[in-house]
Amino acid sequence: LPGAASRLLAPLLTARGCLLRRLSARHLDRRSVRTLARALRSNGSLDSLNLSSNMVYGRAASDFAAALAGHASLTALDLDHNPLLDGGGAAVAAVLPSTPIRSLSLCFTGVGDAACDALALALAGDCRLRSLRLSGNRITSSGATSLAASLGKLAHLDLTANVRLDGAATAALAKALPASALRSLRLSGCNVDRKACSRLAAALPLSRLARLDLSSNHFSDGGSDELAWVLGGCGSLTALSLADCNIGDEGADELLEALADADAPPSVRSIDLRWNKLGSTHQGGRGVSGDPRADASSQKQRTAAERQTEHLEHTWQQAKAAGKPQKVYVPKWQREARKAAGGGGGTGPSAVG
Repeated sequence: LPGAASRLLAPLLTARGCLLRRLSARHLDRRSVRTLARALRSNGSLDSLNLSSNMVYGRAASDFAAALAGHASLTALDLDHNPLLDGGGAAVAAVLPSTPIRSLSLCFTGVGDAACDALALALAGDCRLRSLRLSGNRITSSGATSLAASLGKLAHLDLTANVRLDGAATAALAKALPASALRSLRLSGCNVDRKACSRLAAALPLSRLARLDLSSNHFSDGGSDELAWVLGGCGSLTALSLADCNIGDEGADELLEALADADAPPSVRSIDLRWNKLGSTHQGGRGVSGDPRADASSQKQRTAAERQTEHLEHTWQQAKAAGKPQKVYVPKWQREARKAAGGGGGTGPSAVG
């Protein structure tokens, strides 16, 4: 409602003896946001503030960040879906060392590498931040590399749907994992490729990661194989999401073998394999779908071209295993020329016309 911050929220926050611990307000205009910022300066009770989907940007964002400086009790801040951009994100990051904020969410706020640099600077200092969510922004490998160099005591990092990231960003994070306190890493839809999976696989057994989300990265069987080969050595990993990664039957075979390895039983309790390209051998309780730790439901439908290719490959493999001679196609004009010359119509019984 227009003026709600002035009429309701501001007096509530500034009232003597205010005991309000959690506040969630949406659809505030810029004037209301600035009024709320002034009220926050004299509040000492809030420990959770959710201002997602408001008009926190420009000067309002700077005023709001300044109001947070020195706040004694605020531990969780959610500014999702506000047009902060790099300026607003950097302003919020700059005040983190002076607050007890442990959880910060800046999803879909338009922040980019400059904001990441400011966050990295805060993390490298006396900052209590443990959970950072940056989904759906404009972060590139440069920003991700800055964060990787200053993970500090961060336990949860979410970079989902930062489509400007690439394998170099994942490689930088993988390199930082062994020395970090990170317990949860989400890289869904971040262009993680097979090479990046290899870097992650090398770091996982040395890390504290308990949850890893690589969904919606189309690295196919090559990437999932890299991860499957180290599952037995990952003592802390309990949840792995590989949904929508274009994994086929061969990748599922490797994952099933890793899950069933009695010599090096993995600690993983949950593997998400939905929306891949698993065939009938891994569905309906067969193959990897028969393992209670794996969710292989809701697979993608294969195209006619993919089904035909699979059939031809299967037929060729059967013929090869049976030792049958491979047929060699000889064009009709060559067969007629050989016949006229008395050389026969082809290369024997294996010739195809």
